[in-house]
Amino acid sequence: MIKASAKLSFSLLLVVVWLGGCSSQPEKPSPEIAHRDSEIKLGPPLRLRNDSNVSVYPTEFEYLPGWHYDNHAQAFHSFRRSCDSWQKQPGSKPLSGIFDLGTLGDWQKLCAINVANGQEKQFFERWFKPYAVANYGSFDGLFTGYYVPELHGSYHKSARYHVPLYAVPKDLVKRGDRIGRLHKGEFIPYYDRSEILAGALQGKGAELLWVDSEVDAFFLEVQGSGRVIMDDGRIQGVGFAGKNGRGYYAIGKTLVDRGIIAREDISMQTIRAWILQNPDEGRQLMLQNQSVVFFKLSHAHPSEGPIGSMSTPLTPQHSIAVDKNYLPMGVPLWLDVDHPTDNGQRLRHLVMAQDTGGAIKGLLRGDFFWGHGQLAESAAGVMKSRGRYFILVPKHINIG
Repeated sequence: MIKASAKLSFSLLLVVVWLGGCSSQPEKPSPEIAHRDSEIKLGPPLRLRNDSNVSVYPTEFEYLPGWHYDNHAQAFHSFRRSCDSWQKQPGSKPLSGIFDLGTLGDWQKLCAINVANGQEKQFFERWFKPYAVANYGSFDGLFTGYYVPELHGSYHKSARYHVPLYAVPKDLVKRGDRIGRLHKGEFIPYYDRSEILAGALQGKGAELLWVDSEVDAFFLEVQGSGRVIMDDGRIQGVGFAGKNGRGYYAIGKTLVDRGIIAREDISMQTIRAWILQNPDEGRQLMLQNQSVVFFKLSHAHPSEGPIGSMSTPLTPQHSIAVDKNYLPMGVPLWLDVDHPTDNGQRLRHLVMAQDTGGAIKGLLRGDFFWGHGQLAESAAGVMKSRGRYFILVPKHINIG
């Protein structure tokens, strides 16, 4: 995802495309699946030929929990963003992942359909069919959240704005999968966090801008992109540009291992609060993560998110980061998970798989994009929700 150090991901086609990707012998629903989704009417499942551990279960939109109450206009806006990316690529290119969903040309045809305002919900219902997705017989997966941090900064260093955000330094060198620098003709690892904070990049002209909080800058790296409210009132976007090649360490693990914060209570908010309350120890804690993210300046539209892995702006609450080894970029998913802040409620939205992230691994794994602002930060920081999703597949694909 735009979270590069922590870097949504996560989906008129030919009838035979999916038929070639699924086995011809449907399985009977397992007792766990039948019990877990007794409120939803599911058809007989089919296993994917590309991964026999994965099954898809056909259903109808009327059975999707919360379907009628979503903001389908915003979801369609997000779908159009997927279209913007697809239309820049060759139509003959197949979609990636374990689902055989045809070529980009098939999806480009779907993008060409004219949809009037107020008809967005009908568009999805007319052209798509939902399928519940199960892995090893279970629908249950883990869904976290991310957001766009808002920092305060300036293009010039001052007493208040003294913490630099760095661009990729000119002396950073890549050799294959290795990142380093040349020292007396020898290729060695690039500077780590402690060396950079000690001034290793001074004089290299790598400073993009300056912010007023070292803690905010650290969590900006974790998110991978953000917005900086400049001292002249402008909003400057910053996005992921590269890393120093050092290993990423989740500092929350130290707080849990030391018994400072209980495992069930660990979140971005509790980590941040502890660092602010313990500034000296907090700085040493942040130094344990030797990975450093470098940034680039980007456009920041007030109503849109940053650019995701699909090279298109993310839509708050309608974009998600997924593992692209399983799900192709751009496809629509109906998300149904526990709400992170409203106990007993469900978070149900139509989202597009438009981003990826280093920590987002597996089929039933996602990172929900909340947007920017305090509410987004509060929800994303504590989100560790269990739930499921349904992939929306164009009706022209026959899956059984």
